[in-house]
Amino acid sequence: MTPEEKTALATAHPLDFTIQYPPRREYFQDNFRGPYVPALVGAAESMLLYVHVPFCKAKCYYCNFAVDVRPDASVHKGYVDRLVKVIEAADDLLAPSEIPGIDIGGGTPTILATEQLERILNALQPFKARSPVAFPLSIETTPFIAANDRAKLSAMVNGGVDRISVGLQSMNDEVLRSFNRREQESVGSKAVENLMTAGFKRVSVDLIFALPGQTDEQWLSDLKRVIALGPDAITTYDCLYRGKGRALTKRTADKPSPERYGQLYDVGYDLLLASGYHAPYGSVNFSRHAGETGTSAYFERRLLDGMPYLGLGNYASSLHGDAWWLAPYGVNAWTKAVDSGVNFPFGDCYRLPQEEVQAKYLLLSLSFGLIDTERFFKAFGMDFNQRFKREIEYALAKNWLRQEGKKYYIVNGKFSCMPSIRSLFYSARSINWLNQQSQFVQT
Repeated sequence: MTPEEKTALATAHPLDFTIQYPPRREYFQDNFRGPYVPALVGAAESMLLYVHVPFCKAKCYYCNFAVDVRPDASVHKGYVDRLVKVIEAADDLLAPSEIPGIDIGGGTPTILATEQLERILNALQPFKARSPVAFPLSIETTPFIAANDRAKLSAMVNGGVDRISVGLQSMNDEVLRSFNRREQESVGSKAVENLMTAGFKRVSVDLIFALPGQTDEQWLSDLKRVIALGPDAITTYDCLYRGKGRALTKRTADKPSPERYGQLYDVGYDLLLASGYHAPYGSVNFSRHAGETGTSAYFERRLLDGMPYLGLGNYASSLHGDAWWLAPYGVNAWTKAVDSGVNFPFGDCYRLPQEEVQAKYLLLSLSFGLIDTERFFKAFGMDFNQRFKREIEYALAKNWLRQEGKKYYIVNGKFSCMPSIRSLFYSARSINWLNQQSQFVQT
């Protein structure tokens, strides 16, 4: 499969080539799913941990995560009962392992009652004690909770949460309503102010660009208002339109072009750097602190170092060796499996060839604006320049990438080329599979 063939498909269907790999869940299901049992015994020397809390007030139109919008406190407590049980089982399983990063995500973890949230945090303390990094434990929250429940913020600080990220997504009420975030209106500034004074070691804010109908003025206003609040980090997600789970995919006929993504990214990048934040060009993660990427320890080591990780909770994913597996999708299915005595239940499990694991890793690494060949060698025991010789030569000739020492960086002004750059690292098998599909996201 030549670079020209890969990039031709990306040019025709750019919104299909995002940081998320595989290109479709069905690709792995068609090719790599089987009756495999994940190799949980003999965990890695270092292992990352992800804890999934699926509950949300409502599902945003851009979201394709496994969320549950039931407000029933008994459902929440029942889920936490099982989650604490499997966290304790994971402590036994991973007893020999260092735990460089721990993320509590969702959903909205902080939608839980404070008592239930504290139970999870208490169960995670043994993992945090085995972490070699400064800020290992990170959690996600929403603007409404951050703005209105200072007592819960204090409980998280006291419970050992080092870093918290708040998904503002936008500071504009009209934009928020357009993707079903009505409860979050007009609370963004108060939310960040509360987080900044609660005692967390790091506070991060998430914003989305290239939302349906979003104007340059709205995007710049969002950035300026957040920058003025001074959070430690800002992540600027490019809105995705791929995937069956996103209502946005069906609700929005007019989707942004690669040029539009590039335009919005470039004005945001310039403003953030001028305001004291830093990141390589092409990265969506910005930090005010030198030497930090702006993301959590869990995501930094998963995305940049390709470290193995164990996910706990419904539809949480795990990667260890050549196995990638997901827990049962729904809360009820997951809790039933745990009640049957299976601490680490799984639904789909895939035995992945190395080229598929590499594709997952490289696309995620590019979300930091770079490919680090030393990290690639450490993760895969393989010379990156030999493995992707044709692709790198092609990207350099196109002036999409530049080399600096043992790293490759996105060339300034080339964010609009990201679909083509990503396509270079798709496996040949995935490109062939995509070519055989009758429908793409734009058709």
